Amino acid sequence: MAEPLVVMDNVQKHYGDFHALKHIDLTVDQGEVVVVIGPSGSGKSTLCRTINRLETITSGSITIDGNELPKEGKALAKLRADVGMVFQSFNLFSHLTILQNVTLGPISVKGMKQADADREARQLLDRVGVSEQADKLPAQLSGGQQQRVAIARALAMRPKVMLFDEPTSALDPEMINEV
Repeated sequence: MAEPLVVMDNVQKHYGDFHALKHIDLTVDQGEVVVVIGPSGSGKSTLCRTINRLETITSGSITIDGNELPKEGKALAKLRADVGMVFQSFNLFSHLTILQNVTLGPISVKGMKQADADREARQLLDRVGVSEQADKLPAQLSGGQQQRVAIARALAMRPKVMLFDEPTSALDPEMINEV
């Protein structure tokens, strides 16, 4: 049996006196899809952000593909390259075209050649239905289109783990089923 891809063991997260994550135990196997549902403020975003180490945990442990989350440095950067995340606010670079937003990570982090990154990015943009927007800036796209670009950008890194923080909030009903 393969080792789990993500393991959270008794994870706790406090913001001062506020206890955001309480005794979280979670195991996710490779290929498994887990959906966390809850009201606003229940810790869903915090949970995602701790798996990518964008938030530190107060106690407990998190492992990705058998490796405990590193505290900082190159090991943390490598982990983040293997854990893709689509944020609620998309976080696209406003001064870069859509194509540049999608190719930035593969080129600068993974060392991919420009032509290869462009080809793969165009395939991903086509997959999420915004290939015709490749040369536009994010401000020229609707919220739903920007969200689809953010999904393509995360997939471009070929991550082991994908985290989606409200991935369909700005999508139309037809696109929700595709995502």
